[in-house]
Amino acid sequence: MSKHKAKRVSNYELFFDLAVVLAIGQLTSAIHVAHVGINEIISFLAGCVIILNIWNNEAFYYNKYGDSRRADIYSVIVLMLWVGNLALAFNFDISYLRENPANVQIFNTMLILCYGTIAVQYYLKGRALGFTPDIKTNMVLQIIYLIPLIPVATGLWNYSYFVIIFYFVPLFLPQLLRLPFINNYHGRTYINFPHAVERNQLLTILTFGESVIGIIRTYPLTEYHIEGIVFFLGMATLFIFYMTQTFININHHQKASVTRLFYSHALIIIGLLFFTVGLEFLADHHHHDLGALFFIGSVFTFYIGVLSTSAYNQEIYKPNRSILRKYSITLILGILAIYFLRDQLSLMGVCLVIMNYIMMRLGLNFRRQQREKHNVPHPDPRKNLRDFS
Repeated sequence: MSKHKAKRVSNYELFFDLAVVLAIGQLTSAIHVAHVGINEIISFLAGCVIILNIWNNEAFYYNKYGDSRRADIYSVIVLMLWVGNLALAFNFDISYLRENPANVQIFNTMLILCYGTIAVQYYLKGRALGFTPDIKTNMVLQIIYLIPLIPVATGLWNYSYFVIIFYFVPLFLPQLLRLPFINNYHGRTYINFPHAVERNQLLTILTFGESVIGIIRTYPLTEYHIEGIVFFLGMATLFIFYMTQTFININHHQKASVTRLFYSHALIIIGLLFFTVGLEFLADHHHHDLGALFFIGSVFTFYIGVLSTSAYNQEIYKPNRSILRKYSITLILGILAIYFLRDQLSLMGVCLVIMNYIMMRLGLNFRRQQREKHNVPHPDPRKNLRDFS
């Protein structure tokens, strides 16, 4: 694949991520309600998707059109205001939401303003650069996303499963329609691949940050001597595996569709959010069993998401059947061990650390074997300190 010049992630994108940090923190805190059933779990998943939808749409806009024009600067600041106040309205107590529709109306009003602001960004960019098919399509998409929310925001509809469906529309509609413009919207013509990788890495790092906070607060070393250490190391080794894959293995300078990249990171982010909540639930005997399920499911989802980004690897690091089989066996055995030891927190953490270490070693050995097979010199850590393979 040909080289693709990287677009720098702007300071305003990083500034916008501050509001996303607040949203992530509010999201994982709001799920701590007295009763967590299927309704609450589905609502929490919808909350994860909503944050991803807003972030993804803004990331696509800045990837293709974002610059230092005043319209971009002021509009992203306004979007931060809406996202921050939307985050404050997160509530997963279903009985409360049904009795207090005002909370639902505020939340959906803020969500409408988020999509509306992104639509305005495309409109202003169209006035500056011309209304290309891509700009027009994206304006229409944002309007499609917000229209079904108007009856909820105005109190005509109450919170229900029917309403939740609308929150998932922005995640799948562009691919379901398969329009030529939308394929370009996700594809080779407009998206800057290096920028897309870096933006997804930054969002993932922020989500890991919430896990760090959750572990330290839930398992302080003064009370949980072993659990605090092993769960932290388990989270840290997940982070190392992710960064190794997306920093070392992926070819950052390529022209490729980013569809798989963003969907893979949707799995990674959702997995990490459930991972954080699962760890917090494990320490609560009322929610321990559910926390174990969240914990196990999140680890599996995380690894599926990370490994699915292998489609973008450098040619010599493209995974073969052998390494995929080793990954699969390690993952299955590790998850089974965690499941059978779900009532022993310290042993669960130890199993996670061991499994993650084996996964990292498998990747390390695979890269070395591939370099030797293709007569590629091994990196010298004394000269290339950023390559830890």
